[in-house]
Amino acid sequence: MGEKKVKLYKGNLVEFEILKLVDFYDPILRQPTKPFEFNNEGDKDRAAYLSFSMAETLEKLGGIGLSANQVGLDVRLCVVNMGNEIWTMFNPEVISRSGELNTEYQEGCLSYPGLYLKIPRDKHIKVRFQAIGGQTVEHDFDGLTAICVQHEIDHLDGKVYTDLVSPIKLDQAKRKVKTNIKKMRAYLAAQKIAEQPQEPEIKIVEPTKTTQKTAEKFVYNVG
Repeated sequence: MGEKKVKLYKGNLVEFEILKLVDFYDPILRQPTKPFEFNNEGDKDRAAYLSFSMAETLEKLGGIGLSANQVGLDVRLCVVNMGNEIWTMFNPEVISRSGELNTEYQEGCLSYPGLYLKIPRDKHIKVRFQAIGGQTVEHDFDGLTAICVQHEIDHLDGKVYTDLVSPIKLDQAKRKVKTNIKKMRAYLAAQKIAEQPQEPEIKIVEPTKTTQKTAEKFVYNVG
């Protein structure tokens, strides 16, 4: 059980929790997650609770993406930092790929701090997922965001990024973990001193009368 908190939203106190990462060797990371069902109002309430909890947890951890099984939940849900927003995606699936591979980025993972691996990923993908209210959304992702989404969907399928490289490359990367963590801590310390603390705002973007087909997205404003 994580740390319980509440936040004022639309005049109501919304309960959520700060979730804890499981150990990298926890069996849940090797188990495919279960689809989230939107069958009744109670499911939508749970979706909102999970959305707030996952987004707040990702913001606290300072990562780019987070999947539910990384925090011990067996539901098919991930959150992705879109730059100044964090989206929650229920039941995401890749429905098309560019076929053109991106080898520019080194991939990291909140479950394995300091371990960076260069993994070929599609430069462009289209993903179908469900938003906080159960509506179906299709969205195109490119560049680093596309890599992050593919990484998180792998997690939800019970796959970890260490399986996608050779044992030799994995061993070489592991030798750099301690050095990478030291650099990361120094960078974060410098950022903390340079930046003034700012309380993020949570909001829900809802359809307008002129865009009734637009799905309600959960948006975590970090800007």
